Amino acid sequence: MKISNSIYLLLVVAFLQNSCSSTKNIQMFQETRDVPHEIYSPPAPPEIRIEPLDNLYISIKTLDEEVNRIFNPSNVGGSGYSSGTSSNFGDPTSQYINGYRVSADSTIVLPILGKITFAGLSIKEAKERLRLRAEEFLREPTVEIKFLNYRINLSGEVRTPGVYYNYEGSLNIYDAISMANGITDYADLREVIVKRQNDNKIYTHKVNLTDNSVYLSEVFYLQPNDLVYIPPDSLKRRRENSDTYGRFLSTISTLIVAVAFFLNL
Repeated sequence: MKISNSIYLLLVVAFLQNSCSSTKNIQMFQETRDVPHEIYSPPAPPEIRIEPLDNLYISIKTLDEEVNRIFNPSNVGGSGYSSGTSSNFGDPTSQYINGYRVSADSTIVLPILGKITFAGLSIKEAKERLRLRAEEFLREPTVEIKFLNYRINLSGEVRTPGVYYNYEGSLNIYDAISMANGITDYADLREVIVKRQNDNKIYTHKVNLTDNSVYLSEVFYLQPNDLVYIPPDSLKRRRENSDTYGRFLSTISTLIVAVAFFLNL
């Protein structure tokens, strides 16, 4: 009789465990996302302005190799500069050491050219100001300026969370997610959170990436130091709860087997 009761309890436990697993699988296959298909043209990306304490990559090239060595002693990444290749900017430590940091008074001091004010300018405007100054001292200079501190923190349900650097001008939130190798199977794109610092305050924005209204959001185009968090959907939360419940039931069933064994010795 005791053995029969124990077997009955074990069957109940097994049924509960299977029920949890079945529910999880049904919900997983029923999960759908209603993504709008209207054609939509996003607005032009905003121009990011240089601010004090920004770190900049600055390159000045001429036909004179001696002059080039003065203005480009390290090439930041140590492998020369090539437009569009972020690997040439080196790791963050090299960027910090070899980049030009905008001082608190909004200026940068360059060899031969002296002090130049950059803060408040876009990259395009800064390049033009640098070119005009360089032409006062150099023949046919070619200049390049890029942000070295345009970093984005991606966390949550992305395949490769981490800090990513952008060297190619504007960066929208979809491209940023692509840099992290896309989303996981459990990402909730309707509740994406973007944290942004402005005027020494941190603002939290929530956006729905499955809705075309995201193109009108002020955080569609990301700013340096933005933090993007993609939360898990309800399916993952239920799965985690089910796993915890399943481990609990497994422990209980083991105890029942042990008690039944000793009671029937």
